[in-house]
Amino acid sequence: MRRLVPALIAAAALTGCGADDEQPASAPESSTRLTITVTEAAPDPIRIELRCGGHHPCDPAQLRKLERITKPDDPTQACTLVYGGPETARVIGTLDGEPVDVTITRSDGCGIADYEALFAALGRKPPLNG
Repeated sequence: MRRLVPALIAAAALTGCGADDEQPASAPESSTRLTITVTEAAPDPIRIELRCGGHHPCDPAQLRKLERITKPDDPTQACTLVYGGPETARVIGTLDGEPVDVTITRSDGCGIADYEALFAALGRKPPLNG
């Protein structure tokens, strides 16, 4: 009987520790709210907005591509000295909850690649002048 009492107490304690329908606490989902303003590609600036999070989940692959593009430039990266055109894209807002304010120009090979990658991540053709 002495062994049975501790086992019954333990069983009673375990059955009172929550119901099956309880959900574990989840971390709040980060949101992405970006405004991309493109100048010098058309007579008037082009404005593109990307909003996701909450009830409209973000595409993880798209977020990874955008994160790479919006990181600060690596000063040791070699870029070809090729002018791609006057187009400039300014990206402002939050990306996966982190603040973003970056300007992408097509003034060299790295900028051309970033500009094209930005619009590929958005699933759009890059706007070009002329």
